Amino acid sequence: MGRPPRPLPDPDGSLTFHALNRGNNRADVFTDDGDRLAFLDALTKAKTRYPFRLYAYCLMTNHVHLVLRPGPDQSISRIMQSLTVAHTWRYHRRHKTSGHVWQGRFKSPAVEDGAYFLTVLAYVEANPLRAGMVADAADYRWSSHPGRVGVRADPLLDNFPEWSDLGDDEPSRREAWRASVACPPGRSELEAVRASGVSGRPLGSQAWCVATTDRLGLPSWPPRPRGRPKKVKK
Repeated sequence: MGRPPRPLPDPDGSLTFHALNRGNNRADVFTDDGDRLAFLDALTKAKTRYPFRLYAYCLMTNHVHLVLRPGPDQSISRIMQSLTVAHTWRYHRRHKTSGHVWQGRFKSPAVEDGAYFLTVLAYVEANPLRAGMVADAADYRWSSHPGRVGVRADPLLDNFPEWSDLGDDEPSRREAWRASVACPPGRSELEAVRASGVSGRPLGSQAWCVATTDRLGLPSWPPRPRGRPKKVKK
């Protein structure tokens, strides 16, 4: 069976995507801070070349998460291709290597606004916590979380509508978000985000997922059963 098609560009720029890519054969892609800084620089340049809003990111040792909303008529595929090509070129130049750095196919499921969106954001920024790399996500330098909760300025980040619902003022919103990321998600939420990341299928309510699948030109959802339909006994 062939690979599933990449999502079509979103004409009005109203869809958010959870993009995930891993190192080739799950090898490390960030060996030191120089690699991480180079990736963030490539991310900054990609935002200028192919406009998108960046809501969250997390650079782990052998993979990266991004939550972003491409601008009108921009393609998530073009953004990710530009980013990985630029980072690969810098990686090889710096380490005197050649060959694949990233695996061939990244995942980029669309995510419904509201509760699903906030769940994915928290999932992405809590990666270092789940990996046992830090005790407080705000201490992890290579994610959007320190910038989101006011530990440092992060010019890469953009605001999102759901932020205003987290509190009456900026300090209360930051505190609420910090608590959300620190609190482990429920098992069903965690499994849903992971399943979406593996399959590349939209994450949201069933009606929204069906509509978004059609909108992006993806294979039908829920998937149709294989083979001939069973005969109904009369």
